[in-house]
This record gives sequence, C-alpha cells and structure tokens, in this order.
Amino acid sequence: MLKECCILQSPFRAGHWCAAGKKPYQAIARDFVVKTILIASTDLAETQSMMQAISDKYSVSATKSASGIVEFIHKSSLLAIDHSYVQSFGKDYLLGLIRQSQRPVLVLVPPDRIQDAIDALKAGASNYLIKINGYHGTLGLFIDAAIERFNEQAKAKDIILALQKRVKELERGMPEGAEAGAPAAQTGSEANILDEIVYIFKRGEINLPTPPQISVKFKEMVGNGANIQDIAYLLKQDVAISSKLISISNSAFYRGVAENKTLDQAVGRLGLTTTKRYVDVITNRALYFTKNKKFAELIEKLWEHSLSCAYASQIVAEMLKLKLPEDAFTLGLLHDIGKLVLFQAVGELQLKKKIGESIDSEELFKTVDTNHGRFGGALLKRWKFSNEYFQVASYHDFLEEADSISKELLVVHFANLLVKAMGYALRGADEVDVGNAESARLLKMNAEMIDHVKERVKTHMEELKGYFA
Repeated sequence: MLKECCILQSPFRAGHWCAAGKKPYQAIARDFVVKTILIASTDLAETQSMMQAISDKYSVSATKSASGIVEFIHKSSLLAIDHSYVQSFGKDYLLGLIRQSQRPVLVLVPPDRIQDAIDALKAGASNYLIKINGYHGTLGLFIDAAIERFNEQAKAKDIILALQKRVKELERGMPEGAEAGAPAAQTGSEANILDEIVYIFKRGEINLPTPPQISVKFKEMVGNGANIQDIAYLLKQDVAISSKLISISNSAFYRGVAENKTLDQAVGRLGLTTTKRYVDVITNRALYFTKNKKFAELIEKLWEHSLSCAYASQIVAEMLKLKLPEDAFTLGLLHDIGKLVLFQAVGELQLKKKIGESIDSEELFKTVDTNHGRFGGALLKRWKFSNEYFQVASYHDFLEEADSISKELLVVHFANLLVKAMGYALRGADEVDVGNAESARLLKMNAEMIDHVKERVKTHMEELKGYFA
C-alpha cells in the first residue's frame, strides 16, 4: 500500500513514498535556501527513481492524491507532475491545476504524449521534460530552468505593473486640457525625468538601440574557430571598418617594417583578439550620437570615458594575468551603455517637446547616475550578451549591490575609477583615492602598478583616440 505524502525530515529510503534529500552544509551555505520539490505521481517506482536522481540537490516530497498537492504546494519551490498523475486525474484537472498554481510547474511526459506538454505550457507550465532513456540525469537541469523561467516571468509582471502604475500617476498629474494619454509638460527640477523616459519607452516613441550586427557576427565566427582569412572576408563587407583597421595597423603603436595595404595584412598584424577589440570600438562608436546639440559634448565625453575605461580594463587584466571568460576591453567599452541610452532619451524627449527645454543638470546627472546600471544591464541582456556583461553594466558603480563580485566586475570597477581620476569623466576629474578603492584592494593594485596603468592608458588615448573621432 503506497503511503501518502508528508514533508519528511528524514533522508530518502527506498520503498518509502515520501522523502527529503539533504545537501552538505557547504552547499546550503552557498545557496542559502534549499529548494523543495513536490512530485505528483501515482507510479511508485517512477517516483522513487526521480527522488533518488535529485535528492542530493533538493529537498524532495511526493504525493499521489489531489489533497496532497493542496496541502503541500505552498511549501514547495516547484511542482513536478508525472504523466501517471495526469492519467489518474485527467488532462482537464492538470490544466486547471497549472492555471491556479502560484509555483513553477514542470510536466514530465512520454515521447508519445508531447501534445500534453504543449497544452500544459499554454496553460502556464514553466517547462516540460520528455521521458526518454536516461532522463533522470537531466531532471535537475529542467527543474532549475523551470524555476528560473517562472522567476523571470514574475519579475516581468512586476515591471509591467510598476510601469502601468507610473503611467497612471503621470496621467493623473496632467493639467486640465492636456492631451489624453500624454504626461504633463514640466520644466526644470519639477520634471520627474525617469518617469518621462519610462513613459515614452513604453509608448514606443523612442526605441532602444540595436547591437552592431557585424560585431555580433565577428564574435560568432571567432567562437566557431574562423581563421584570419574568414574574418577578413567578413570585414571587407564594411569599407569604413576595413579602412580604419588598415590605418590602425599602420599607426605608431602597431607599425611594422612594411606598410599594410590590405585588410588581410592588417588583421594578420593585429591578430584576431586585437582586431575584435577595434571592430567593437568602431561599430560602437556609431552609437554615440545625438540629434540634440545640447547633449553632443556630453555624449562625446561619455565616449572618451568609455574608450579609456576599455584600455584601462585591458591593461589591468593583462598586468595581473587574469584569465577572464570575456574580453576585459569590451567589458570596459560597454560598461556605461546605460548612460548613453538615458542621455540620448532625454535629448530626444527635449526635441519632441515631451519635457521642458531647461533641465536642472544636477537632477539630470543624479537620475542618470542612479539608474544607468539597470538600463545598461537590461539593454545588454536584450542584446544577448553574457552574464558577465550584465553584471559589469549593472554594478560597476555599486559593488555592494552585486550578488557576487567577479574578477571582471572588479577590473572594470577599478578601471572606471582610475580613468575618472585621470580626467576622462563627464564633469572633470573625480577626486577619488583610487589606491584605497575596494576593487584596488581586492585586485592588490599598489601605487607603482596604478601609475603604470595610467601611463599606458594615456599613451593609448593620445595615439589612437584620433582614429575613432
């Protein structure tokens, strides 16, 4: 006789209907919270197999009845529903359960019941797994993916609700006689700049920039093992990039015995890594523009800061011999992409007369400084950049807010402070003791090393900045 589900506090025992797997203390300390998985199944053997497969990673419980789900689902991180449970209670019951569930749901089906999985996804299931031979080995991965998708959807709902709330607040604040659906026109310190930006983005009146496609293709080709000839063929399709790369390869910084006259020669001299960096620079340079002349100087300073931060990041990573999963140069180049988006948005809003002509500069910088991290992180995520780029864009000014501090984040945090102190900043040199910064301490950067980085950044900027005007 199969025993009904209860949340056990003992480890799994073969033949017992309920179990709770245990994690080592170190794993619990690392993950903070052990996820609890509730399995709904009427097949005892299958249930035991699933529990054994994941009990070293999760706390696991099981039920074969409808009352068991009702009783224990609120204590679980995920509900895994086996096809045997669906056969016992019916497909309509399954779909109704999914629609009402406040937890992520993983549906497990045999190969001949894929339509059940598709219907479950339409009803709101977070993921499904086809039960083929050896599927137990991947069960944990599918559980994690289902929980992650559920959490992302929850965050998206929160963002949408927050945006809707802001829009309603703006609409309530419209002066009498204003156009319906438009925010109130305000000037100076009275304007809530961020609300205006969010509102206009939501209406689709300002579009987020798209990633330079040739740079994306370059990265894909290098990742697939393309050689210099393949890369040169790709880059020849863009005359501007080709001519720039040839000029850079002939600069005093890279000049060889003979002058390069072809792109193949230029790429051969620079190498794929350096070529990739300058392709990123050339293509991203085109993003730094604004039709609003009032913001032109600010955008130009932001470009100079981003380029200098890229050089500083690269130099620090090379000096410390850090083996990073992503290129430090490009991480530094893109770290302030959120500021670019926000400044461009404000400039465009002014031109469209969505906000006043006069904006208090302190308010503007405060708004951008506070919010550019999440805008930049969201943009790079949309561009399908890796988590390293997201982390750097989101937390390069606020290490303490990051869930974990990677070497990439430390490098760019330090480089960002360093170049600001050198004068590559939006509002003059920042008075900051770079040597006592948290990132400098963790990277073990001493005064001599810091001076060396400064000299090399200055040399790079003086020699090559003109190529990217």
